[in-house]
Amino acid sequence: MKKQAILAPRGLERLLARHPWIFRGDLASLPEGEAGDLVAVGDRPGRVLAWGLWNPQTSLALRLLFWGRDKPDLPRLLLGRLQAALDLRRRWCPGEDAFRLVHGEADGLPGLIVDVYGDVLCLQFLSLAWHRQQELILNCLDGLLSPSAVILRNDVRQIEREGLVPEKALLRGVFEPGESRIVSLGDLKGVVYPLEGQKTGLYLDVRHYPRLLQGLCQGASVLDAFCFQGQFSLHALLYGAREVTAIDQSAPALEAAQESLALCGLPPRVDWVCGNVFDELRRFEEEQRTFDVVVVDPPPFAPSRRQVDSARRGYKDLALRAMRLLRSGGTLLFFSCSHAFSRQSLLEVLHEAARDAKRSLRVVTELHQPPDHPVLPQVPETDYLKGFALEVSM
Repeated sequence: MKKQAILAPRGLERLLARHPWIFRGDLASLPEGEAGDLVAVGDRPGRVLAWGLWNPQTSLALRLLFWGRDKPDLPRLLLGRLQAALDLRRRWCPGEDAFRLVHGEADGLPGLIVDVYGDVLCLQFLSLAWHRQQELILNCLDGLLSPSAVILRNDVRQIEREGLVPEKALLRGVFEPGESRIVSLGDLKGVVYPLEGQKTGLYLDVRHYPRLLQGLCQGASVLDAFCFQGQFSLHALLYGAREVTAIDQSAPALEAAQESLALCGLPPRVDWVCGNVFDELRRFEEEQRTFDVVVVDPPPFAPSRRQVDSARRGYKDLALRAMRLLRSGGTLLFFSCSHAFSRQSLLEVLHEAARDAKRSLRVVTELHQPPDHPVLPQVPETDYLKGFALEVSM
């Protein structure tokens, strides 16, 4: 057996807690092996405790795949984890044609993301090891789902830490630039461009929440901030909104939203605003505009703990302006997808904003990521989406 990775006390503590991340500083000695290899991980007496994917180029040096002495068969392990992931989605998201099939660490495949859009799969290899094992992954996925196309969406900066270059590529099948798919999202159909847009084409983690607007929008004026491709806006129209104002700084996202609007045959009572949300909310406040329902779903303000203080200021500003724009008795849906910004911190920010706006808040329901984005309790980073539906009164 090649020389294994030996854990320092902190690394051993992480391994015993079943945390899949072992950092370079958690190692007392380094293993033999090339970047991307499956290597043994042990303690100082030399006992093998687990196996992980090795990358000497980054501080996150090992992503653990298997706890146990005997080396796992990687093809069998991968196929079994993918099958288990698919089974979970079939149990918890039956009948859906747009969902997350693999949520990295929470599905036992740290650093791997697989999203499904009908017959198209979008992958992210956030680990160099998975990038080197892509043929194995593609063969397993082909056997499970027989997709017409598989697209790589590695156009995220974080992969540079792994020694990878950001890229978008067609890995298998046929798919033309600018091609789209139509998928079900809540109570409507929507257009998705798997080669374009943020993430892998859509924000799948909030796709169920537009249904919360049912019963709130009849005859209402609705503001959808950070609307992206407008699923909240379109559902508001479906549920009877009198008018909708939708803001996003991405012109292509707004164009896709208008495609979905036409596809669904909804009345074109939407003012699509391409601009900075902070600036537009400030302008609406100056114009003394008011709304019955406000949705605020910003991008992550705190990707790491270093940004928590600035995130707090950003969320506070958004919440304060949203509450000032709400009519008394109105509804605010407010989300955070920053894993480093806790649920309690978000609730405190909303309370502080309400106090400054001289408003009263009542939490109606709490919002969390859907079942196809499962959470590992020992990996707080997997628990990232939080939010609240609130009634706001004078």
